[in-house]
Amino acid sequence: MMRILFYGDSNTWGYNAMTGMRFPNRFTKQIQNAYPEDEILEEGLCGRTLCHSDPYCFEERNGLKTVSMVLKTHEPVDLVVVILGTNDAKRAYGTNALTSLEKGMDLFMHEAMDPDNFKRSLKAPRFLIVTPPKMHKDYALCERTKIQFGQEGFDMLEYSDKPFRQIAKKWQADFLDLEDLRAGKLDAIHLDEEGHCQMAEKLIQKLGEYR
Repeated sequence: MMRILFYGDSNTWGYNAMTGMRFPNRFTKQIQNAYPEDEILEEGLCGRTLCHSDPYCFEERNGLKTVSMVLKTHEPVDLVVVILGTNDAKRAYGTNALTSLEKGMDLFMHEAMDPDNFKRSLKAPRFLIVTPPKMHKDYALCERTKIQFGQEGFDMLEYSDKPFRQIAKKWQADFLDLEDLRAGKLDAIHLDEEGHCQMAEKLIQKLGEYR
């Protein structure tokens, strides 16, 4: 049995862009069905970033500021799956892949891997860094999405594998590139039902390596 914590944003929460509610069959639920002996801990929050504080949202949206609390809440944990980066690509932060994704994930891992987070555990958990889903190509630059993310945001998510792979190597974390997995066409950034199935399939296969 493994206790697996998924720490992510609205796609981990299971946001349905059509209804604003959660997909009942989101990828974390499919993983639970695939590994019923494991305990799947869902920590998805809409709008969560790696390290940025949105001036129009509460501070808990900043993943860096809450990860320690979350880890201590669920201790002990065997594996922490980090799926963040989409919201860091918003143009409101004026960032790029180097400053937001690479340095942001580096700061995040520094905080997450603090031994104080696991002082009641027999050993520290393993970490798995996962690239965020890419934006839907045909709808990425529609008017609303263009204002939020623009071409720069699209490119950040399109090529997030390089900075995340480097940080995973630095912190001796595991890494999973979702490769061609893309968000749905409704708003270009949230997974649709098919996307959740594809994500579950990739993660189930990766988690099989820990058996």
